[in-house]
Amino acid sequence: MAYELVKLLKQQNHNDILVQLEQWVNDTDKQRNKKHEVFEPSFDRKECRTIEFTKQKLQYIHLNPCRYEKFLARLPEDYLHSSAKYYYTGEQGIYPVISYMELQDIDLTTNR
Repeated sequence: MAYELVKLLKQQNHNDILVQLEQWVNDTDKQRNKKHEVFEPSFDRKECRTIEFTKQKLQYIHLNPCRYEKFLARLPEDYLHSSAKYYYTGEQGIYPVISYMELQDIDLTTNR
């Protein structure tokens, strides 16, 4: 979406807005060749304390690539960067996945 917005701003010669968006890019992102900061950075942390809540969040994450007009995959398990393949078929994808069920008995709050 951000690329489309920048493209439209360029097409409509809104250079003043483009300059402002360029100024909002932090130094780390500039080193990665990021040109514009279109959206305000945010992080909405949700602690998964129950299995039901974890399942709900996994389903949301897995379905995201299949949503909206320009979807990234027809089926969740077809999206290359998703853990959905593991959860839906039992097969590992390009990234190794450990099931949340395997992690439920591990205390992740202690330092090792």
